[in-house]
Amino acid sequence: MPVSRAAGHRQRGAGAAGFLLASIPILTLGLGGVEAAHWSGLRQTLSLALMEAARAGATRQARPQAIAQAFEHGLRMAYPDPRAAARALRERRAALGAPWRIRIARPSPEAFLDHADPALRGPRDHPGQPLIRNDYQALQQARRLAQGWPEGRGPRSGLTIHEANTLVLELWWPHRPLVPGTAAIVRALAPLAGDPDQARLMAAGYLPFRRRVSVAMQSHPAAWTDLADGRVTRGAAPAPASAPGSAVPGGDAEDVGNPPAAETAPADEAAADGDVNGDGPGPEACAPAP
Repeated sequence: MPVSRAAGHRQRGAGAAGFLLASIPILTLGLGGVEAAHWSGLRQTLSLALMEAARAGATRQARPQAIAQAFEHGLRMAYPDPRAAARALRERRAALGAPWRIRIARPSPEAFLDHADPALRGPRDHPGQPLIRNDYQALQQARRLAQGWPEGRGPRSGLTIHEANTLVLELWWPHRPLVPGTAAIVRALAPLAGDPDQARLMAAGYLPFRRRVSVAMQSHPAAWTDLADGRVTRGAAPAPASAPGSAVPGGDAEDVGNPPAAETAPADEAAADGDVNGDGPGPEACAPAP
């Protein structure tokens, strides 16, 4: 009997050790599935919030403050509790400076050099602020072709008047992993990042999620200055972040929204309707920038 009892204890100990060894990869896979599901939902939520910001910018002359307010309002889909949203932004601001970043990729500063209309009347911060005319785009394109611009593309920006009237936003959202220990792995991989911005985010334990959206402008684009806190800028965006041998979830760019139309209404229809924005002269005053 003592021998049988000792053998039973050994068998139970071996069974517990085997279960522990088998449960570790199973639990790891389960936690990884939870993290992946969270990534998928977050990607969709960020796309919707960015679309909300783009719609606000399209109707507000691409004003950075309007874009920032609309985006943070759209984060309610990810953080239904306003206190949770405020806490998440506060934590990212303390760790990174800017809690998130949106880059206005288009219209670019060079687009204003090519397509700004100095005779256009509209809301401005100062008298010299450049504006790109949003209406009579077909007539503007015809005049640029008559100027000898290939395909109507500006010599500095390479954009047509239609592309210059398309708002393109690129979002970088720092995501802190949910699974315990993942942030430590991200920090350990930070020195391997080739981009300084990517390394800075990873060193703080965050993975950068990137989203992209484009919508047609519904107002005259204006050349605004960047927000002082760095949330909305026209500067260069950091390179996509990826761990060695694998892509970071959310690192792929995604176009969401309405592609720019090939051209607006014909010039004769635009002239019949008048100034659609109500703050500019007729098509005869719409001369392309020198």
